[in-house]
Amino acid sequence: MAAERVRIPNASRGRTADTSEDGTGPKRRGTGRTVRGRQSRQLLVDAARTVFERQGFLRTRIADISKEAKVSHGTFYTYFFSKEEVFREIVDSVEIDLLRVDAVESTDPVERIRAGNRHYLESFRDNADILRVIQQVSTFDEAVRQTREERQTRFAHALERRTRSYQEEGLVRGDIDPWVAANALGGMVSNFADLMFIQGRTFDLDHVVDQLTTLWARAVGIEA
Repeated sequence: MAAERVRIPNASRGRTADTSEDGTGPKRRGTGRTVRGRQSRQLLVDAARTVFERQGFLRTRIADISKEAKVSHGTFYTYFFSKEEVFREIVDSVEIDLLRVDAVESTDPVERIRAGNRHYLESFRDNADILRVIQQVSTFDEAVRQTREERQTRFAHALERRTRSYQEEGLVRGDIDPWVAANALGGMVSNFADLMFIQGRTFDLDHVVDQLTTLWARAVGIEA
């Protein structure tokens, strides 16, 4: 007997179902405009995140999400078409918070670098379980991969603009390429977060923040 083929769900497949019956445009689902609607929708998002973290993406069913949220299948479909759709919303919310540049405002460039590094590492730590799932899904889901890449590119451009402004103020060496520096130094922090919170290597967080800040500042010519 031939082995049953496993279909790998993806966001694009979820979107093909999100069309109206006459094919003229997207269907509409409840957007949670009332207080009760917003609460119900957020309940489903929180429940979905819990189940994705516990079971992974492929093993999660809409029935599991509904059970976790203590609602019916019908309530789920009031707000979402598929588990792909609710997963994309989780991806957006996690990465928007993770990639904030101005986590703490400061006029001192080194302290801004330090605050940004700390925010990234702490957010990564607090979201490590779902980030692990997001990384896995991005290997087979083109929509999730593109969402992550686009957001990371925007983040790198924000770092580039900040580095360029420091150059204009005379705080950063003029021979530094702001775009290369943004990608290289942002990647340094991102990879170290992965090392600590996905791969499980043990480091003291405060020490890591201090060291990454020193490396970043010295790399662009700012005295820490």
